[in-house]
Amino acid sequence: MPKALVIVSPATGRSAQETVREALGRHFAAARIEYEIHEPRRGDSFGAVVRGRLRDGFDLVVAAGGDGTVSAVIDGLAGSAVSLGIVPTGTANLIARELNIPLEIDGAVALIAGAPRSRKIDAMRIGERVYVLVAGVGISASVAGGTTRKNKNRFGVVAYLGATILKIFEFRSRHLEVAVDGVTQKYHAVEVAIANCGILARMLFPKGPDIRVDDGHLDVWILSTKTLLDYPRYLFRVITRRPASPRVHFIEARKRITIRSSVPLPVQADGDVIGTTPVEIDVVPGALNVLVPEKPAIAPGLTLARDIFMAQYLTYFRKSGASGKPRR
Repeated sequence: MPKALVIVSPATGRSAQETVREALGRHFAAARIEYEIHEPRRGDSFGAVVRGRLRDGFDLVVAAGGDGTVSAVIDGLAGSAVSLGIVPTGTANLIARELNIPLEIDGAVALIAGAPRSRKIDAMRIGERVYVLVAGVGISASVAGGTTRKNKNRFGVVAYLGATILKIFEFRSRHLEVAVDGVTQKYHAVEVAIANCGILARMLFPKGPDIRVDDGHLDVWILSTKTLLDYPRYLFRVITRRPASPRVHFIEARKRITIRSSVPLPVQADGDVIGTTPVEIDVVPGALNVLVPEKPAIAPGLTLARDIFMAQYLTYFRKSGASGKPRR
């Protein structure tokens, strides 16, 4: 009988937790999957928990939570033969969307129990930690550092959107040295992003390269600016889905990216500030197996980005009273 470890995020609401337990009880019992639920405490390292529990002979690990939870569980699974099942309970659920995993709890659990096909996905290693979505130096790190945990949990991607609007016109471009697979170039840039997730990539540069989570490499995106007008020009190109401006550079990375600056600058990965430059980012192709539907992943774009933002707003207002104030 297969044995599954289910990691349930402490940020998941009580109602969602009960729905997860009920769905597991029905679908896993029918599929004869033995399972154990683990609810880490806030502040625990999910990756360390997963690495420690794998010694107990689990055949499958399930992450029930938002993108932060899934990313942390992936850190514990990377390099192992144990597959990951995802039950999205967050607001954005970008990883689940990228892989076309059902966004409803019951559908996601049913998918895992139905023994679907698995898909190897890539990741990036920074220091001792593995990340899966995006890392960056510049505006994204400044935004991540200035966005409160409360707003991240409440609004997800929308929290970064609002903070970016406030930051984008005050952030000064920096002299950055970027080395990709041993080739070094110098840039005067406001952002160097290392993308592994197609959904995020298409939000930022809809006419950029075809970035996928399983293409065996990472994509480096560099946004250079000379004048203040370069910001609205770039945003206009994104909104109108026009090709990137000459000040946008894309570089494919298959082994390692190193970013240096004359003064230490914050570095963000998967939405959290993790340190300062210099930073080395290693490509981890085929880092782990994720259970996915037979149907191929959708092609994300601006319509999907709009849907994500709207879903987060609606989630928040459903939890609010008629006055618009959050319920306590």
